[in-house]
Amino acid sequence: MMKFFVFFLFGYLLLGGQAKAALPKRSDYLQIIQKAVEQNLQTSESIIDKWKSNIERSDLFGYSTTSYPANFAELLGFMYEETGEEGYAKKAAEMLLVYEELKELFPKEFYADRIEYAKGLPPISDFFSMSSYPKAYRAIQSSSSLNAQDRRTIERGVADCANFLMNYPEWGPMNRAILRAETFFNAALALPDHPDAPAWRRMAQVLSSDSYQRWEEEDAAGYHPVWMLSLMRMVDATDDADFYRSSIPRYYLDYFCHLITPAGLMVDFGDARWPMDWYRFIPIFEKGAAVYHEPIYKWAVERAWNYIQENEVDLTGAYTALAFVDAYRWMDPDLAAEPPAPHSRLVMEDIVGKKVVFRNGTDRKSTFLLLNYRDEGDGAYAGREFLRTSITAEEEKTHHGHSDENSIVSLFHNGSILLHDGGYRDNLPSGAYGQYRSDFYHNRLVTRKNKRWVQIQGDPLSQPIFEFLRNSGAYRPVRTQLLNFLTFEELDFSTTRLLDTELGVQHDRTVLYYKPDSFFIVVDAVEALRDDFFTHTVLWHTQKILARGDNWFDTRIDSINAYKNPGSTNLLIAYLLPEPGRETGTFPIERHWQPETAIYQTLSDHYYAGNREVFITLLIPHGPKQDPAELVKKFTWLDTGIFPQAVGLAYKNANKTVTFGVKTDPRMDYKPQDYRPRYDYELGKVDYGPFQTDAHVFVANQTGNELYWAASNMVRVKYGEKILQESLEMSFALQLDGMPPRPGRAKWRYWEDRLTLSPGAKKR
Repeated sequence: MMKFFVFFLFGYLLLGGQAKAALPKRSDYLQIIQKAVEQNLQTSESIIDKWKSNIERSDLFGYSTTSYPANFAELLGFMYEETGEEGYAKKAAEMLLVYEELKELFPKEFYADRIEYAKGLPPISDFFSMSSYPKAYRAIQSSSSLNAQDRRTIERGVADCANFLMNYPEWGPMNRAILRAETFFNAALALPDHPDAPAWRRMAQVLSSDSYQRWEEEDAAGYHPVWMLSLMRMVDATDDADFYRSSIPRYYLDYFCHLITPAGLMVDFGDARWPMDWYRFIPIFEKGAAVYHEPIYKWAVERAWNYIQENEVDLTGAYTALAFVDAYRWMDPDLAAEPPAPHSRLVMEDIVGKKVVFRNGTDRKSTFLLLNYRDEGDGAYAGREFLRTSITAEEEKTHHGHSDENSIVSLFHNGSILLHDGGYRDNLPSGAYGQYRSDFYHNRLVTRKNKRWVQIQGDPLSQPIFEFLRNSGAYRPVRTQLLNFLTFEELDFSTTRLLDTELGVQHDRTVLYYKPDSFFIVVDAVEALRDDFFTHTVLWHTQKILARGDNWFDTRIDSINAYKNPGSTNLLIAYLLPEPGRETGTFPIERHWQPETAIYQTLSDHYYAGNREVFITLLIPHGPKQDPAELVKKFTWLDTGIFPQAVGLAYKNANKTVTFGVKTDPRMDYKPQDYRPRYDYELGKVDYGPFQTDAHVFVANQTGNELYWAASNMVRVKYGEKILQESLEMSFALQLDGMPPRPGRAKWRYWEDRLTLSPGAKKR
């Protein structure tokens, strides 16, 4: 046994004194596992005793013993396979056998009324960790340390776990199904001759088939890695190379990779907690890198590894350390890391992923903003319907998703988090008012039917905005789609649409990212689809308000629970429209299990079908020494003459003037006659200061006589009397009225250019 403990001590010292490495080696993973085992050998008894002295009823399972002994047993089983040391197998068996004592200690009144325990108690009822029990036994089956009686007891426990899951074999392409499948399959591998083993193998196949080379139904960063890691473990156990020949596993690896924030961890959206459960992503990306020989997956490993080193993360938990067992087994030590392209992009497209990332790099100082416009979608109907009719999930965008369509989930700049998501629920099935899944917990526009009662703005008798917005938190299905996304030299932008036919509104959110000065303009245009009273509210959430002025707030996030926000960057949030009738203010709210402040601008009115309302928000990251009041003064509202169909802004900084134009009514240039081309420049043209264009989105930067401009979906762009771009005339045949071809000009997808203006160039 001396060799047994010397081996531990050697690994412990190695890990404690290791230099911070950019990319982990296989020996690094082994050292993490060794240190975790050493730590748990010293503390396992006290951990189990602590659980014994504080047994609690589980709302979810009724009976629920701690999963810790099984997790530790699986970790010890790996060490036994790795070293052949019988001490590991003996301790693993002890951990599995302790459940016989725990079952006797558990108060019967906690589970006596639960029919699923009529035939007896399994060692574990929690499917998240149940697979550790049969996996641990598989690892130590060949050990001579197990006597016949102990072997029979553990084998009965393996069978009891699998047969217990037969009571509720939850299915669908989601984490809870694949976790169950993992237990069934490992039970069948551990006890191949058991009379129930054929049923376990069949159930494993049934539950995993929904996820095998298919889209996941979940939209939650907290559950993506649970699902993918469990699925990879299943595939690894079956030695099935065909799984990775599908494009879907690679899709999700790319999807996860492009959602990694400057902090080095995947962004949190849906049911998730910040910082994310990063340790699960390490084996996922190691496996992906080894299978596909893809350097960007190694970059993802590197970012998580750097996070561990820089934050001195405790990796000694048995459950956490199991992820490093997979990383140790799966990694390709010879593959180098390479970051993904450092620019804004769709993640991954507008059908399944439905996310947009705006960024200017991949390091910790980079700017990063995530827009999520993912609706429930058309996929996995059978699984979603099963969930809706078997569990309480009314607050969820089934499954584990939030009412966060068209929400800005996260904003990072210069090392600091400036906007973050709401977090996970704080109670089952959810907290007060759907906490934290409801729409008003997110950085988005929220619409309610009816008019909020405001006697006189600011009057205490007026209805508080939070009281008006709150409801049960139940998710209301909506549809979303991408209208446009483009990246230019100076500007990246997206326009996404939320269609709520039940409520009777359509919301288009345009996000403009001006890269040279790293700020964002968010244009929210909401259209009434029927005659009714509506109240529209644009919400942003922060922790501290450092200063405020006329429709602007300077904000700071110091921490997200235990996470201390690095850097010293603040975020200026400013509402720009000067229209009367808009109320701007704040109210206290709890998000991510901490007190925060909601910032809002709201407007109530009666609308006829087709009426449009527009809100404009500036999001300006800045250093602590910059005066937010002076930053706001750099922006000027441009009167387009056709508000709210089009909005314009001018931004002046030093010797440059930047003009922004957004058409909020994309069909304003359509002719009433169904001719081709249907659109007409004269109907769609908009004046933005010295510029005129029918573009849907327009930007121009004039510095002296140097002019840069870019436009999307346009026939013509003019500066004064000078035509900067104009599409050519074309004969359009196939007219619906049967008439001969008509002349017209096609819209160009986009164009951008730089030019020098002559000193005498005239402005209109």
